[in-house]
Amino acid sequence: MDISTELEKAINEQIGIEFSASYAYLSMAAYFERNAFDGFAKWMHLQSEEERLHAMKFYQYLIDRGGVARIPSIPAPDWDFESVIKVFEASLEQERDVTRHIYGLYKIAQDESDFATVSFLKWFVDEQVEEEKSVSDMIDKLKMAQGNLDSLLLLDRYAMERKPERQA
Repeated sequence: MDISTELEKAINEQIGIEFSASYAYLSMAAYFERNAFDGFAKWMHLQSEEERLHAMKFYQYLIDRGGVARIPSIPAPDWDFESVIKVFEASLEQERDVTRHIYGLYKIAQDESDFATVSFLKWFVDEQVEEEKSVSDMIDKLKMAQGNLDSLLLLDRYAMERKPERQA
């Protein structure tokens, strides 16, 4: 049930990517809290927790397959943004980066005929579709608001209603 050296290395990198995303979302939440956007802050806190949980799924999978978890260091995230929409655009780019890395893992697993890892990664592939859509939808709404403070506050209240993701 051992995992290949290449997949072990790639999964360890993914653990770092997920923790880095969690850290970045926490920084985005802090930005929103500094600017009295409680709903957007809650949204980002939920995102931060989801990414941490994703990192732990990769960690546990690696351990379960006989790999060695080597938690990489992560860089400090951005903490200052120009606007609400810039935060969500940074979030979307981050999700796209996570997606690219997961696809890379999937490709390695396929090339190695590691069907257990392919099966494990399927959930993450589907999850990333949802993640990117969720952020893209918020960006679309923010663009419609076009800086109108009343609309922005309504979207902040809308963001407050977001629920935690389902865990598989």
